[in-house]
Amino acid sequence: MPEWLRADIERRNLLRGEQRLIRAQARQRRRAAASARAWSGVAVLTPAVAVLDGTWGWLVVGAGALVRAGLSWRQARAAPALPAALPLPTAPLPSRLRIRGSAAAEPLHRGEAAVVALAAMLRSLPPGAAAEAVRAAMASAAQVVDGLRGQAARALACESAARTVVDPGRRAEITTTITGLVSSMTTAADALDEMLAAASDLLASTPSALSSALSPAGAVAGRDGELERGTAALRGFADGLRELMRDGSGP
Repeated sequence: MPEWLRADIERRNLLRGEQRLIRAQARQRRRAAASARAWSGVAVLTPAVAVLDGTWGWLVVGAGALVRAGLSWRQARAAPALPAALPLPTAPLPSRLRIRGSAAAEPLHRGEAAVVALAAMLRSLPPGAAAEAVRAAMASAAQVVDGLRGQAARALACESAARTVVDPGRRAEITTTITGLVSSMTTAADALDEMLAAASDLLASTPSALSSALSPAGAVAGRDGELERGTAALRGFADGLRELMRDGSGP
């Protein structure tokens, strides 16, 4: 499978999975709340029906409805909390048809794949310090990918200009600009690779339900520090990419 297609499929699967999870849990809460309201209505109405009908058996029905309403409210409150939204890139993604064959495609696909991998790691970790560290890393990675998308759009525009310009000297200038854009993208993608390596080490050293008694706490703490350093480096790359975009948008 081509790299561009694989990266696009993984990105789409991540977005669809996130949306399905949130919709399913929200639907569960809505159903439980609606059931509680319905049974509460029955419990409120049954005394009046019992008086009008002269049949006190309706009070038994009302008591049962009241119990059922209480159980439904409890179910609604006990439903799993909606997961915090994943920190995903928000910048527009260049068309996959335009990016094919571009020099910017390879680092952009690496960045998109890194965000997908971090999301999978985050979902596999239990709540705690390790999960928060990976979430912070993913937030920084999302900022970097936003920058990669912006740089890719610029590289595509320059490549289009290079195909249009006839003068070899001017074309060489544009090619040099493209090389600089792609080089900064590759540097950011390399930093994402380092972040993934640190996050995978943390994931492996985080104790699970089966291995908590065998994994020393000090190892996890050391991995946390390594990941925090990597996160700080990624934030620097994200700031640098945003600075490049601001400089390029000036007069």
